[in-house]
Amino acid sequence: MTGVALRAAVLPLADELRAAAEESRLLGAYATDHDLRYVLAARDGAYERTQAREPGRPAHAHSQQFPMLSWDEREMADDRGVAFDALPDPRAFFIAPGVDPPAVTANGEGLMHFVVGPVHAGIIEPGRFTFSSGGETVVHLDAQLSFSRRGCERHLEGSDAVAAAPKVARICGSCSAARSFAYARALEALAGVRLSHEVELARVVVAELERVYNHLADVAASAAGAGFGPGFARGMALKEKAMRLNATASGHRLLFDAIVPGGIGPGVLLEPERVLHEIALLQEEIDAYLRGLFSTASLVSRWQRAGVVEARTAKAFGAAGPAQRASKGTFDVRTAATYGAYDGLAVRAAGASAGDVFARCSVKRDEIGESIRLICTALRRLPTEHAPSVVRLDLPRGEAVTVVEGPRGAETVAAHVDGEGRLARFHAISASYRNWPIVVKAMDGNIVPDFPLVNKSFNLCYACADR
Repeated sequence: MTGVALRAAVLPLADELRAAAEESRLLGAYATDHDLRYVLAARDGAYERTQAREPGRPAHAHSQQFPMLSWDEREMADDRGVAFDALPDPRAFFIAPGVDPPAVTANGEGLMHFVVGPVHAGIIEPGRFTFSSGGETVVHLDAQLSFSRRGCERHLEGSDAVAAAPKVARICGSCSAARSFAYARALEALAGVRLSHEVELARVVVAELERVYNHLADVAASAAGAGFGPGFARGMALKEKAMRLNATASGHRLLFDAIVPGGIGPGVLLEPERVLHEIALLQEEIDAYLRGLFSTASLVSRWQRAGVVEARTAKAFGAAGPAQRASKGTFDVRTAATYGAYDGLAVRAAGASAGDVFARCSVKRDEIGESIRLICTALRRLPTEHAPSVVRLDLPRGEAVTVVEGPRGAETVAAHVDGEGRLARFHAISASYRNWPIVVKAMDGNIVPDFPLVNKSFNLCYACADR
């Protein structure tokens, strides 16, 4: 089930969230003009629990019990004017003209503070990282993003819901297909539309192509973070080949508009046999690269024991995707809340237990192999020639929330549609948004020079947080 299910309040919300977090997965939260929505995933899909906004009465801050909700509730306060009773972190969430919330620092004898960013040496988006350290050992790290906040959600309000899909796809480049997939499924759930198995197979191919090129970039960047230039150069060359394959498969290197509400884009998988041939050739190169990379003892030694995230920390702060599965986690939306054609593909979720850079890279290595298997299986099941068509969606007034597994973890989209088929509220909870606070925790007890390595082992988007 992909549509929203607002369940009856049998238990107080805090108790229900706690129980649900044990049995399923808490994904995040957002606010509307009338209530607060806490989003969870169960076996039958995503669903929401609500907390009414009562005039003159502050809402209960659930981030007191669930640290992972701190960013969500701070954002509700900034963006939607929600008053909370006692936020553990009461700072403004967004940096804006005249609003520059101070960093949280550790204080004590012998500790020093220094700042990296928001402007960086590389061609990356801005983020400010404030270190508290004793000598080279990091005692505390504070991350502040939103320097490039665009206000995408408010911009989309009032837009035709179907016509808004290209803008949703461009919120972020590296997880475009996953977010488009979630958004399309939300609108299709509202319209009561079920797509053909062939279309669902094509969507799997697109989603897994996105995972392959992202993971190649992440592993290469992790090699660079450890000072291993050959691993970086070769990995990025393979990423380039993977992106060219994206263009062959969909017409766009970043897979923009490959998944659309009601189907797939007009240029998607017109020649499935060609794509199958090219990915088989690419797989040979990828396998050789990964074997060599993970056989380089000096690199593996540098990855091991760096940036450890304990399982309890990953759970408390809501780690998603490979970051969660590298710390004894098992949640993968493709298997835990199966959707589309994944149900018939027997996805094998990768996992590790050490929670360090090596574990995160190992999970991504294994997922690359599994993604290629899924792509090849889906392509073989597609007709040799097919003409993509898009089902028209007649949207009633309503709400839907969906979640899919993107390269960095759960990508969640909530769509509220009015009686004219326009977006009354749109909200995206990205895996990068969930994982940025984990990066901060991963630096505890590491040395300052480890930061590029630890950071790149997650390799998160800024744009998703700065939407």
